[in-house]
Amino acid sequence: MLKANHLHFGGDYNPEQWPKEVWAEDIRLMQKAGVNLVSLGIFSWANIERSEGQYDFSWLDEIIEMLHEGGISIDMATATASPPAWLTKKYPEVLPVNFDGVTLVHGGRQAYCAASEVYRTKAAALVEKIAERYAKHPAVVMWHVNNEYGCHAPYCYCDQSKKSFQDWLKKRYASIEDLNSSWGTDFWSQRYYSFDEVPVPSRTPDGTHPNPGQQIDFKRFSSDVTLELFKMERDIIKRYDKVNPVTTNFMSMKFTYAMDYFEWAKEVDFVSTDHYLAQHDPHNYIDLAQQADLTRGFAKGKQWLLMEHSSSAVNWQPRNYAKTPGQEKRNSMSFVARGSQGAMYFQWRQSQAGSERFHSALVPHAGEDTRVYREVSELGALLKAHPDISQYETDRAEIAMVYDYEQFWALMQANMPTEDLSYPETVATWYRSLWESGLRVDFVHPDATAVELSQYKLVLMPMVHMLSDKQEAEFSNYAKQGGNLVVGYFSNISDRTLRVKLGGYGGQLVKELIGVYVEEFYPLRPDQTLKLTNGLEAKLWSELSRLNGAELVASFSGSDVDGSVAIAKRNLGSSTAWYQGTELTLESQKKFFSGIAAELGIKSEGSDHAEVVHRGPYRFEIDHKANTVSITKH
Repeated sequence: MLKANHLHFGGDYNPEQWPKEVWAEDIRLMQKAGVNLVSLGIFSWANIERSEGQYDFSWLDEIIEMLHEGGISIDMATATASPPAWLTKKYPEVLPVNFDGVTLVHGGRQAYCAASEVYRTKAAALVEKIAERYAKHPAVVMWHVNNEYGCHAPYCYCDQSKKSFQDWLKKRYASIEDLNSSWGTDFWSQRYYSFDEVPVPSRTPDGTHPNPGQQIDFKRFSSDVTLELFKMERDIIKRYDKVNPVTTNFMSMKFTYAMDYFEWAKEVDFVSTDHYLAQHDPHNYIDLAQQADLTRGFAKGKQWLLMEHSSSAVNWQPRNYAKTPGQEKRNSMSFVARGSQGAMYFQWRQSQAGSERFHSALVPHAGEDTRVYREVSELGALLKAHPDISQYETDRAEIAMVYDYEQFWALMQANMPTEDLSYPETVATWYRSLWESGLRVDFVHPDATAVELSQYKLVLMPMVHMLSDKQEAEFSNYAKQGGNLVVGYFSNISDRTLRVKLGGYGGQLVKELIGVYVEEFYPLRPDQTLKLTNGLEAKLWSELSRLNGAELVASFSGSDVDGSVAIAKRNLGSSTAWYQGTELTLESQKKFFSGIAAELGIKSEGSDHAEVVHRGPYRFEIDHKANTVSITKH
C-alpha cells in the first residue's frame, strides 16, 4: 500500500519535453516547493522505443538518478497510454473505430483498440522492459499503469472488438437462447441463432437504435476488456516488483462514465484518481467534494490518492477560467479531508508546445515568480507539516447514497420517457442538497448487503433504475431490519438486463415495501414546475400513482395527475421508508432531506458555503466564501 505517515505532493513530470539544462532547475524548484513524488514516463513510449524493438533508456536513467539524488520519489509509469507513430503506421489495425465506422488516426492520444492483440503484445513487451529495468530502483515507490483508461476512445467498433464482444457474450450467457431471452430479441426480428451473428451496437438506420440489452452489455464488455489491459500490465510488473503498489488513475468526474470504477477498484493496490473542476460553476467545490466522496466509495472507505488535478486553468473547457487566489489550497485540502493521501497535479512544468500548452502547471510559463508557484509551495509546506493525517481514514458518514455506473449507462440510452432524464444531474442535486445542509454522505454500490448498509442511519437511492432480485431483497431487508430508506423516481423499473418489471412500476421495493402503486409516467414540459400540496416545488417528472399502504406526504397539484403520489412514506416499525416520485428543485430537496435528517437525529455541520469533515483526530473546516482553510487536531 501507500507509504505510511506521509502525504504525497507533486505531479506528472515530462522531462522529455525540455532540454537537459532545464532538468537541474526542475529539481531545485521541486525541492523548494516541497515536491516529494513525480509520475514519470506516462507518455514516453515514442522516446523509449524509438522503432520496433529498439529501446533507449539513457535519458530516463539520467533523470531518475537526478530525482533520486534530489530526494524525490517516483511513481513509475508504463508509457503505454499513447502508441508511437511507427506502431500505428506498421499495424494500422490497432487504431480504434468509432460508432460511425470511422477509423481514428494517430495524432491525439489513446489511439488504440482495447481488444487489439497487436497493441497488447507491443504494450506487454514495453512494460516488461521498464519493469525489469526499474523494479529494484530505490526511487521507485509505486507504479502507474497506462493513463486515464477509457477517457478518449472507450468504445471500439472494429472487427477485432466484434469478435472479442462475441467471446465475452459466450462467457456471460449459458446459450444463445439465454441471450435472446435477456435482450428480448423477438422485438424487431432481432433473434440470433449463433453468437457470431451478434454485431457491435453501432450506427443503425435513422430513427432506430440498437437493442437496449445489447447496448448495456457492450458497455459492460468495453469496461471489462479495457480492465484486462490493466491487469496484463499489473501482472507483468508484479513479476519483478512484489513490494511497491500498482495503480492506474481513474477519472472521478461528473460526466465520466465509460469505466465501472467499482469493478476496477478491486484490481488496483490502491485507488487513485484525477479530477478537474468546471471552473465556470460557482459551486464547483461541491462537485469536487462529491467526486472525492465517490472515490472513497470505490476504495471502500480506505485512503486513496488524488493523482491529478490542476493548479489553475485547464485547456479543454469552452472558457478556461483561472483559479482565484486561495482556491487551490481549498480544493486540495477538501480532497485530503475526504481521504486523499496528498495532492498531485498535471503537470510539473507547463508545456511550451503541444495540445496542452495552455493547461496550468505547478511551474507556469512565467516561471517561479508567480502566484501559482507560490501558492502550490505553500500547499506543499502545509502537507509536509501534517504527515500523520495519512494514518487516518475519513470518518464514516451517517448517510449513504447508492451510485452505479451501469445506471448511468442504462439512462444514457434513447427512447426513455423524457430526454430530460439525467442520472448524473439527479445524483448531483441530491448530493448538493445534503452538502449545503451540512450533511455528509458516503457512496455505496447497489451490491452492498443489508449488513453493510446497516452502518448507516439513512440510505438514498436516486434513480436506481435497475436492480436484480438479490439487490432489491438486500435494500428491502435493510429497511425491514431498522434502516431508513429514500427511493427516488424511475427506480427499480428494470432488472439488470433492462427487462421491465411488470405489475406496477418500482417493483416490490416501491409497491410492497413502501406501498405506492405507480401506473404510468407523466414527464413535465420543459421549464414546467409544480407546487406540491406540502409546498415543495417539483420539476421534470410526475406519474400516475396511488397509495398502496403508504402514508401520503405530498401529492401533485396543477398537473395532469392531480392527486397522485408525489412523496409518500411508510413506518416499518423501527424505521421509515420514503418514496420520492418526482424531481424536486434544489431548495425543495434540501428541505426534504433536512427534515428527514432532523427526524433521524443525523448530525449536521457546516453551512451552504462551508464544509466540515473529520479524519480521525483532525477537523477540516473549509469556507469557500471566506476563502479560509482550518485544520485542527484534538
